[in-house]
Amino acid sequence: MANESFGEKIHPASPKRRAEAREQGQVARSQEVGTALTVLTAMAALVVFGPALLQNLGDLTRSLLAGQALPLETTNGAYAAFRQYSVQLLGLLAPIVLALLLVGTLSQVVQVGFHVSSRPLGPRWDVLDPIQGFGRRFGRRGWVELLKTLFKVAIIGLTAFVTVKADLEDLVPLLGADGGALVERIGLFTLHLGLRVGLALLVLAALDWGYQKWEFEQSIRMTQKELEDEQKQSEGDPQVKSRIRLLQRQMSRNRMIAAVAEADVVITNPIHVAVALKYDRGKMDAPIVVARGLRKMAERIKEEARKHNVPILEDPPLARLLYKETEVGQAIPASMYKAVAQILAHVWRLRHGTATAGAAR
Repeated sequence: MANESFGEKIHPASPKRRAEAREQGQVARSQEVGTALTVLTAMAALVVFGPALLQNLGDLTRSLLAGQALPLETTNGAYAAFRQYSVQLLGLLAPIVLALLLVGTLSQVVQVGFHVSSRPLGPRWDVLDPIQGFGRRFGRRGWVELLKTLFKVAIIGLTAFVTVKADLEDLVPLLGADGGALVERIGLFTLHLGLRVGLALLVLAALDWGYQKWEFEQSIRMTQKELEDEQKQSEGDPQVKSRIRLLQRQMSRNRMIAAVAEADVVITNPIHVAVALKYDRGKMDAPIVVARGLRKMAERIKEEARKHNVPILEDPPLARLLYKETEVGQAIPASMYKAVAQILAHVWRLRHGTATAGAAR
């Protein structure tokens, strides 16, 4: 049971996981929102720009066909007329096209915010995998897309049927009417149909966006192992951190052992404890501890002291007290001044050859 939960996506996505998914272009986004808003915007644009557009198109067409703008008898004249007609037509349609582009862009920004990622533009070799392709086509997402397509077809078909049925009685008498009345009625029919389809698609878009949000959250959920691996990456692998601490301790010990060469005296237990002291009368207010250790470390301190001819004196009570009360780099407490001063004086006499022959080393 523990192994099953270890591999199941039971944890919500972390902020890091969400950021990685967003960078790869994986976001909760519904294409149906853009489709519905585009249809509704197109209908609104027809209401605003439609009458003027039809009037200008009619005037332009009549002008070209009458040959008022350019002669159509020659090839060059026909080509020039077509080019002029196309340019003017684009100018008339430009407001509608710009409105559709703006709404399409805003529909994406509202859903996912302003974000540009180049990851989705890169090559994806997984799309060539037939097994993954089969899974995408016949998996849950494939079935959902199929149902959405069928639903959209049904919506458009049903809406068109209802609209045609409702407006059929008004359209039939206009079949023999003049072109202007027929075009106006067809325009109203198109507007009614577009608005109804757009509103129905908007309902579908709301449902689809909720589903896309839910599916996205499910897809970026994390297993217990993924969560632990991410924490290791963020905080550092415990084994690596332990190794770093070990190396730091070793470096600290090596620096401490190297400092024994500059010590004035090493006070020992004599076996289990060793504390190295240094005192510079011109620079220090009191002797400081440059090295301290127990057992094997004490042996290393004494070995280093012998190598550099640093005096080693036995004083078990003082050695134990120094080890207990001080740290490397600290000055000795005032309570130990007298005892340490006596030892340093003895060392001074040893170095100047005034110590008695029985002085301990």
